[in-house]
Amino acid sequence: MRKIFAAALVLVAFAGLAAAAQTAAPGPAADAQRFFPKADLMTIGAYYYPEHWPASQWERDLRRMAELGFEFTHFGEFAWGRLEPRDGAFDFAWLDRAVDLAARAGLKVILCTPTPCPPAWLGEKHPEIYLVRGDGRRMEHGTRANGSLANDVFVRYTRRIVAELGRRYGRDPRVWGWQLDNEPYGPPDYSPSARRAFQDWLERRYGTVEAMNEAWGGAFWSTAYDSFAQVLIPNEALFGEDSLSPHAVLDFRRFTADTQAAFLHLQRDVLREHVRPEQWITTNYMNVTESADPRRTGRLDFISFTMYPVRGVKNPGELGFRLGDPHRLAMAVDYFRSFKGVTGVMELQPGQVNWARVNPQPAPGAVRMWLWHAFGGGLSFACTYRFRQPLFGSELYHAGIVGPDGVTVSRGGLEFARVIAEMRGLRELYDPAARMPERLAARRTAFLWSHDVLWDLETHRQSALWDTWAHRNRLMAAVKAAGAPLDYIGEGDDFAAYPFLVAPAYQLVDEALVAKWTRYVEVGGHLVLTCRTGQKTKSGQLPEAPWAGLIAPLVGAGVELFDNLLDGDRGLVRMKGAGGKGYAWNSWADVLAPAPGAGAETLAVYADQFYAGQPAVVTRRLGRGTVTYIGADSVDGALERDVLRLVYGRAGAAPESHPPGVYVEWRDGFFVAVNYSSRPYAVPVAAGSRILVGANPLPPAGVLVWR
Repeated sequence: MRKIFAAALVLVAFAGLAAAAQTAAPGPAADAQRFFPKADLMTIGAYYYPEHWPASQWERDLRRMAELGFEFTHFGEFAWGRLEPRDGAFDFAWLDRAVDLAARAGLKVILCTPTPCPPAWLGEKHPEIYLVRGDGRRMEHGTRANGSLANDVFVRYTRRIVAELGRRYGRDPRVWGWQLDNEPYGPPDYSPSARRAFQDWLERRYGTVEAMNEAWGGAFWSTAYDSFAQVLIPNEALFGEDSLSPHAVLDFRRFTADTQAAFLHLQRDVLREHVRPEQWITTNYMNVTESADPRRTGRLDFISFTMYPVRGVKNPGELGFRLGDPHRLAMAVDYFRSFKGVTGVMELQPGQVNWARVNPQPAPGAVRMWLWHAFGGGLSFACTYRFRQPLFGSELYHAGIVGPDGVTVSRGGLEFARVIAEMRGLRELYDPAARMPERLAARRTAFLWSHDVLWDLETHRQSALWDTWAHRNRLMAAVKAAGAPLDYIGEGDDFAAYPFLVAPAYQLVDEALVAKWTRYVEVGGHLVLTCRTGQKTKSGQLPEAPWAGLIAPLVGAGVELFDNLLDGDRGLVRMKGAGGKGYAWNSWADVLAPAPGAGAETLAVYADQFYAGQPAVVTRRLGRGTVTYIGADSVDGALERDVLRLVYGRAGAAPESHPPGVYVEWRDGFFVAVNYSSRPYAVPVAAGSRILVGANPLPPAGVLVWR
C-alpha cells in the first residue's frame, strides 16, 4: 500500500501546476525587480567550491575573487554528501566558514540546494531512489541528476535537506539568494515510481480511462487500456514513434515536465517557510531546455539559465567556432527574461569547456562580448562557472577565472575583470528616467511559444530534416535583425501588449486560441504564422476537417498540401513580381490555397516542383490588423527575414537591417551592439550619440555601448 504521507506529498507537489504558466507569464516586473536595484545594472559573480580545495586556501581565493571585482559567489549545489555525511547527521561548519569568509571579502552569497547529487548512503539504503533509463538500466551513485523525482523516498529526503538549509541560512543577511537543484532538465524516468505517478497523473487529467483512450486513439492497433493501472510508459528508447501512440508520448512529456516543476516547487515552498522575503529563489535551466518547461515553474521568483556558447560547433563564418552560436545567447536572454521581467545567467563559460566533442579556445574578446550581450538583453546578473580550474573530476579541463594554481588569471578571467570595471563606469551614467525610444517600442514583438507544441512537433517530425529549434531561431534572428524588442509569451498572456505577434510552427490549436488570434488582429495587431501551424488539436490529433481547417478562415487561405524534400535537395520560393528574389527551402513547405473573396494577397510563390506558381506566403488585412502566413521553412532564414521586414514596414514600424550575427539591444537608456560574425560592421549610431564602450566599426567579438 502507498503511504498516506506519499499520497499527500504528491497532491502538494502537483497542486497549482495548471496555474503555473499564468504565474510565470510576462507582466509587471516590479515584484522580481525588487531583488536587483536597477542602478546596479548587471552584477557579476563566480562559482566557488570550498569542498574542492584545502580550507587554508579559501580566504586567499575569495579575497582574490573580490579583488578582481566580482560581487558575489555561489556555493553548494553538489555538496549533499558533505552537508549530510550520514543519514540525519548534518555538518554545516565548513559551509558556515565559507559564507563567513566570502562576506569578509565583500562578496554576497548564493546558496544552492544539493539535490542533483544524492549521497552514497542514501542510494545504498534506498536503491529505489534512482532514475531508470529507457533501456531499463537503473542509474547508480557516482554521477549527477540520477534521482527519480517521482520517488516518494527521494522526495522525502529532499524535503529534509532543503528544510535544514533553510533553517540554518534563511535568516542570514549574508545570503543573497537561492538556486534550486542544478540545470533541471526533466529526464525521462521509467522507474516503477514514475509509472505509478504517471498513472495517477493520467487519472487526474482524464477522470476516466475511456476519456484517455479516446485522447490517445486507443482504437488504433488495439492500444486501449481497461484501467489506469494497466498503463505503461511509452518507451521511445525501445520503440520508435511509429510504434507508439504519439498522443501517449505527448502526455508522458507533459507528465515529465510537470514532475520536474513539482520537484522545484516543493523545494521552493519548503525554503519559503524559513527564508527572509529579501532572499530570492530561482533555478538555472539550460538555455535550451526540452524535457523541462520553465513556464511551469511559475512560483519561483524568477528563472535563470546557463550558457556555453563555444562548444565545438562549426557556426557561420571562419571565426564562428570560436565566437559561439549567434543564436544561443540571443534566444536565452529574451526567453528567460520574459517570464518575470528579470533573469540572469547563472553559468557563463570563462574559456574552454571539457565536455564537447571538440573543445576549442574562444576567440580573444568573445567572453567580454557574451557578457555585454547578456547586459544588453536585460540580465540583472551574470555568474561564471567557475572561479578555479579543478584538479580532479571529469571537468578538470574546464577553464576557470584562475588556473589550477589558484593564482594565475586566465584570459577569460581578465575579460571578466575588464567588463566588471566597465560596468562600474556605466553605473555612474544610469538614468532612472530613461524610456525605450518610440521607434523601438513600435516594433515590440512577441513569440508565442509552447513546450507542448515543441514536444508534438519533435514526436511527429514527418521529415528527419525538420528541426523545431532551428526553425524558431531563424524567426528569432529575423526579428532581431529588424531591431525589434522580443518577448516570449504563452496562450494565457495579453497579446494586445505587442504590436506584432509571431507563432512559429504552432501546430496544436483549438477554437479558443484561433478566436484570440482573430480578436488580436481585428483590433490592430499584426500576426505572423509559419508552416505547420494549426494542423492538430491540443491532444495531437487531426481534426475532422480540411487540412489546417481551424485557421483557414483567419488566414484567408487553406493548406492544399505540404511537402518535404530529400537530403541535399532544394526547392525554390520566389517573391512575386518581375525579378523577385528567390529563397531555398528543404524541410517543410505548406502549399497554400487562398479562399475566393477572403482578400488574401500572395507575397511569394513556389517556383518549382509540381505545384510551381502556387502561393508560399500570403497576407491579408482583417479589421485594423493583418495576418501573414509563411508556408516554407527556408534553409537560411532569408525568406522569413524579408517577409517580417515587409510586415513591419507596411505597419509603419520601419525596420532596421542588421547582418546575421550582429545584435543591437536597448536597456535602461543604453544601446548595446555585439558582433558574432567574422566581418567588421559599421553600426548605424545616431548623430549626436555618445560612445561609452568600444569603437565603431564593430570588429568580430566586438562590443559597442552608446546612448
